[in-house]
Amino acid sequence: MKSHGTKQFKKGLIDGAERDKIHGNSDKFRGELNDYIKQYSFKNKSIKGCETKRQLGREVYFYNDAKELLQKLTLIIGEMEAANNSIEMRNTSQSILDTLLRPKAMNKGQYQKLVQKYIRV
Repeated sequence: MKSHGTKQFKKGLIDGAERDKIHGNSDKFRGELNDYIKQYSFKNKSIKGCETKRQLGREVYFYNDAKELLQKLTLIIGEMEAANNSIEMRNTSQSILDTLLRPKAMNKGQYQKLVQKYIRV
């Protein structure tokens, strides 16, 4: 959102006040998202049916319920759309997608679309 506002400003499509408004909204959204993530990660440790494993220096979460996996995937996709394309986000989303594909919670076509749109660089 910030880069889009900056590009529009540089092209002369919006003025400085509008750009600052876009940047402020983006910062507000990012802060709310980070608060939600902190709250969710705290709750995540107390969810029954959630297991944690250390793998190559990072924590990987495994869920026993497809609904929990979809909620986590939705949160991660929201982060990626908000320009947080870190390796940790991609690895976690790939792990969740693989887990959803195994018990046929999603079909191969849906899996490939999500991988191409969000995970592949």
